[in-house]
Parts: sequence; C-alpha cells; structure tokens
Amino acid sequence: MNILVTLNSGYVKPLCVMLRSLIQSNPRTAFDIYVAHTDLTETDFDAIGNAVEGGDSRVLSVSVPAELFRDAPILKRTSKETYYRLFAAAYLPKALDRILYIDPDTLIIGNLTPLYNVQFGDCLFAGCGHLSPLVNLLNTARLGMHPQSTYINAGVLMLNLRALRAFFSPQEVFDCIRKHPHSLFLADQDVLNALYGERILRLDENIYNLDERCFARLCQQYGKEAAMAYVRQNTCIIHYNGKYKPWRANYKGDLDAFYPLRARQAAVKRYAE
Repeated sequence: MNILVTLNSGYVKPLCVMLRSLIQSNPRTAFDIYVAHTDLTETDFDAIGNAVEGGDSRVLSVSVPAELFRDAPILKRTSKETYYRLFAAAYLPKALDRILYIDPDTLIIGNLTPLYNVQFGDCLFAGCGHLSPLVNLLNTARLGMHPQSTYINAGVLMLNLRALRAFFSPQEVFDCIRKHPHSLFLADQDVLNALYGERILRLDENIYNLDERCFARLCQQYGKEAAMAYVRQNTCIIHYNGKYKPWRANYKGDLDAFYPLRARQAAVKRYAE
C-alpha cells in the first residue's frame, strides 16, 4: 500500500503518532511511505523510521523538484509546499498507479484496505466532505463548482495517479490560483475542488475522515454514547483538523479520547500554549 505524507519539521511528532497507528491498525499490510518535504533532517527521518518499526514498511524521502514550481504564484495563503498534494503525479515514481494521501494530524483506527482498493471509475480522486448542505453550497458557489458537487476535505485523499498523469496540468493549477487571488481561503484544497470537483468520488466521512463536526452530527442523530460506539466499530480515520489538536493542552471536543494517552502526555509539554 502506497502512502503519501507532506509536512515540515514542526509536524514530525504528530506524523509519527499517525504512522504508528497506521501500522498497528493494519498489521498484515506492507507500506511504502513517501515523505514529500523540503526541510526534514536526518534526525527527523530517524524518528519517522522508528515510528514504523515492527511492521513491513519502508520510509522513502521525496525531494520535490523546485522547477515544478518555477511559475507558481505565491499568495499570502500559499507556499510551494501548498502544491505538493496536487502535483503528486508529477514527482512520484511512474510505476505507482494509486496512492493514499493522509494528513499528519490524523489517527488510523481501522483497516484501510477497502479505502485503498476503491474503484475510481473515471474519477481522479476519492475523498470525503465535512460540510453541512448550506456551507457546501456556499463553497461550491465561491469556487464556481457545479451546483451538485460536494466540497471535499483534502486531508485524506485517494489519488488515481494513472489517470492524473494524463489529465494533470501544472499551468491549469497556476491559472486557477491567479483567477481566484482573494477567494482561495484553504489554498490547495480549494484548488482541488475548483478544478476537479466533478471528478472526485465521494466517500463516507464518518468512516474515512471523521472530524469533530462529523462526530457532533452523529451525536445529534444517535446520542453521544451510541456515537462513540459507532466510531469504535466503523471509523477508520479520525482527522484532528482545525485549530485544536489533541497533542495540545487546549483541545476542545470529544475525539481526543481516541488519541494515544502516552503520545498526548509526552507532546503536551512541548506544544502546551
């Protein structure tokens, strides 16, 4: 199973927790973990390697070619790292036909095989939406998406690399950013939705990209105790997106109950505000 992560040195510890949970929740799966970066050190990679010890996994450093971004517009809310998910088909090995991108601020608590083997059809990506119908409508209008599209969170994405190599255009990405200089509030996530919204396969967010908003809706539907039971039985990926993180002392929400206690206690000292 091919996994892609992109990060800077500030997210190495959360990444290590995520990767450890990945190995523990998928003990019979071999992983090739591609780490796309610009500033990670040998010490960082030693920590990442230690996180996947005991599993049948390889950690592969990916130095993204600077020339890919020679013509890239850099706005207040974007940097060259912003583009790494979108450009994956351009810098990953040509032998790969699919890869699972996962944000470092996630926790894997279930089997990822059904997600990894998803049938794309003619879609380029597979992902999950987090938004209420009204907010989804506002986002699709803001980005000029088809009215029936679903705005997808880019923190967990299956990438159809084979199709993307034939379809992806760096210039199209740059043109999209120049076209929307004041409305790309979420950088590459907005670009992904604006360009490819009609070719993204929607997956169940309660299973593959559960955040606090999704959990709150489950609580409204079933009650908190039953919602917790649902997560334990069905959810594969918890996403700690947004301002509050479970490795910080000021976390607000309920899903930190799933975050490893040892990791939370060790990290709070470093990240406490």
